[in-house]
Amino acid sequence: MKVNREANLEANIHISGSVSFATHQSRLEKELKRPPTFQELFDKTHKKKETDQYISDRAREVAESYSQQMTEKYAGEEEQP
Repeated sequence: MKVNREANLEANIHISGSVSFATHQSRLEKELKRPPTFQELFDKTHKKKETDQYISDRAREVAESYSQQMTEKYAGEEEQP
């Protein structure tokens, strides 16, 4: 493991493996029959399938922060990106 990765173990963790995010997005779009939101794609690549829990505290914090920011930005609007 490189020194850079050892310094912060939670920095770049995801569960998408060697599958690109574009491929995950395309698959999720077919599954949902619409383009996925950023939150849906993030959850797909950062949550465990078995428990539906985020793979790290950092991933959970990012998701919560994004959700809060979108709620504040789009309060009162029908749809969020």
